[in-house]
Amino acid sequence: MQQLNCSSSSTSAVMGLCFVLGIPGNIAGLRILGQHLRENSFTLRIMLSLTVSDLLILLPLPVWIWALLHYWIFGPVACKIISYIDYWSIYCNTLCVTLMSFQRYMQVLHPQKWAKLGTRGESSLLCGIWILSGLLASYAPVQRDVACDQYGVLYCYQHFRNDTEKVVTLILEMLQFWMCFFLLVFFYYRLHRGVNQSPFFSSNRMTKLVTRIVVSFFVFYILVPIANISIITAVFLKNENLLETVELVGKVARVLTFLNCCVNPCLYTFSLRRQQHTSSVTENT
Repeated sequence: MQQLNCSSSSTSAVMGLCFVLGIPGNIAGLRILGQHLRENSFTLRIMLSLTVSDLLILLPLPVWIWALLHYWIFGPVACKIISYIDYWSIYCNTLCVTLMSFQRYMQVLHPQKWAKLGTRGESSLLCGIWILSGLLASYAPVQRDVACDQYGVLYCYQHFRNDTEKVVTLILEMLQFWMCFFLLVFFYYRLHRGVNQSPFFSSNRMTKLVTRIVVSFFVFYILVPIANISIITAVFLKNENLLETVELVGKVARVLTFLNCCVNPCLYTFSLRRQQHTSSVTENT
């Protein structure tokens, strides 16, 4: 019990730090990105969408922190709604980063084909991401419930009717991640290969910025599918001690993804301000 309390305190401390740093950072990011939207850049619009999803991930953190340190007092409906918003935002986050890599590939190496899409087509892509993310997250409220743990403390948890449902859910989550990761690697490989073969192309700041966002996403999210694989292995081995350990690792891995929501606004805020400063210096000279 003491080890559990220590783990909950550490986890809540990290989540609290993410909330304190991430909320002001993303609000500042929204303001800066809003100032640049007049440039009619689809990349900036994806970043704006990414910022909104980051905010939606971070805003419920005080609720989760309270539940970790005390118990769940918000009822089963709030448990389902907040869980759905979390999963919806995470899926949207993942798809936005994937779309960003595809967009840079097309805009840099196939600008004429991308131009045919037009503003309406770009807006449809963004709307499609939010709709698809909502559909992908639809299982979250179904599986969420409120119950008492072994110590009689109420908590909001992911309820699986059996091991088969648990394994299938984890596999589907992993497939989504690895599919997006494969697309990220594919488009960036093709992008850098095309750039290196072109003597007329010089890498611009926007491409470098998107690359940093993609790398940051991979670093903070890679532990989640690894933890899922470990949980599936423990389920098949029917090893309760191992399962308890890897599930704890899975919770830590998901907490680390909150850090990505704090890093993103720092990346594009710094880059856009630097770009704006460079442009003003160029104009003055």
